[in-house]
Amino acid sequence: MRDLRLLAVAVLLPIAAGCVSRPPTVAHVHIGHAITGVHVTPNKEGYLVSAERRAQETIDYASKAANSHDLAEIKRNIAMAAQATDSVDNFGVKESIVMAVNHVTFAATSDDATLNLQKSAPKFAADSTRVIERCDLIALLSKDVQTSTSLNEAAVSVNEIAKLAKANLAGDDSNRDGVAGSIPSEYGLLQLRKELEAMIAQEHPPYVTVDQWYLFNLVRLPNGKWVFDKLGRGGNIEGYK
Repeated sequence: MRDLRLLAVAVLLPIAAGCVSRPPTVAHVHIGHAITGVHVTPNKEGYLVSAERRAQETIDYASKAANSHDLAEIKRNIAMAAQATDSVDNFGVKESIVMAVNHVTFAATSDDATLNLQKSAPKFAADSTRVIERCDLIALLSKDVQTSTSLNEAAVSVNEIAKLAKANLAGDDSNRDGVAGSIPSEYGLLQLRKELEAMIAQEHPPYVTVDQWYLFNLVRLPNGKWVFDKLGRGGNIEGYK
């Protein structure tokens, strides 16, 4: 009988351990949307990851355009660079970084947000503005390329697009101190990632990678409250991204 009781306890212990496990905080799920994964991006990757990938695509297309001597080919590559930068439906650089900022802001305004997030999120949002400005410039310059009638005319805008594309990923050195991204007005996505990682490192309790189920099933009710969809339908009741 004693052996049977010990066996019953041994069986129940894992169940009890499972019962006390806790879901991540809503704030940390939003951070996970920015850096780990979210159900709406093409590869279900985090918004910042999407921004970095699309920024590299923009660099590649702009580089091809800069090295081409065929005006039609230049226009095609710049059109692709513009899409990688400015597409809303396919999460271009601008859309992706805007959504990353939105979710960091959601994290900071969640009921369970730490003081660290509340203080750090506004700075992250402000420091992202230079990337967004560059995206807008790339979009405008790409239109100039499409109306160009000669290689020389197109080259002026193409070269500027190439510079902006590189800066959107690695930052620029506008103050000429020899360091790209040394101040927020020079930031690219790499500097924004470091800033976000530093923010996360200050979290107490510590941030841990959020399980995919929680990432894909956080929903906002019509009253604005964030909850986990127990049915696991992978979406949002109000259709937020």
